[in-house]
Amino acid sequence: MKEMDLRTSDIARTTGYSYQHIYDLLSGERRWNEDSINKVCAALGIKIEIKYGGCRK
Repeated sequence: MKEMDLRTSDIARTTGYSYQHIYDLLSGERRWNEDSINKVCAALGIKIEIKYGGCRK
């Protein structure tokens, strides 16, 4: 967020979450879920991609 010159309040405003909700997520006081991850990533302009290669025996 520092590199993008964004503050917690900016992320809160963009995601629709309260400042306290975002602060709690970032400080580890609140657990992330799929919805919060997606909203914060969208606010930051990043995409998380999970690739599964399968198990090899």
